[in-house]
Amino acid sequence: MKLLKSLTLIPIITLVALIYVHQQVELVKLSYSIERKEKRVKDMLDRRESLGYNVNNLEAPYRLEQALLSRNVDITFPKRANVVKIARLRHNPRGLEAIRSSGLERKFNLFGITEFLSPRAEAQAKER
Repeated sequence: MKLLKSLTLIPIITLVALIYVHQQVELVKLSYSIERKEKRVKDMLDRRESLGYNVNNLEAPYRLEQALLSRNVDITFPKRANVVKIARLRHNPRGLEAIRSSGLERKFNLFGITEFLSPRAEAQAKER
C-alpha cells in the first residue's frame, strides 16, 4: 500500500513542481519583455520630443529669416498677375464630372507621342 501511495505521490509532486517552475520562467520572460517595451516607449518619447523641438526650431520665423539672409535670397510679394486663384470643389459624387466638364482633366490622346514634333503656343503673362 505504501508503495502504491508513493508511486502516485511522486508524479503529482513532480507535476506541481514543473508547473511552478514553468510559471516562474514565464514570469521572468514577461518582465524582460515589459522592460524592453518600456525602454522602447521611452526612446520613442525622447525622439518625439527632439523632433518636435527641431520642427519648432526650423519653422521659427527668426531662423527662417537668418537662413534666407545667409543665402542671399531676396523674397518679395508676388505681383497680382502671378497669383492664380483656384476654386475649391466640395466633396460630392459629381465632383469628378465637374472637373471633366471644366476641361481640367487631361484627355487620353492616342497620337500624344507625336506632340513633340509640332510647335506649341504658350501664354505670356503681362507684367503690371
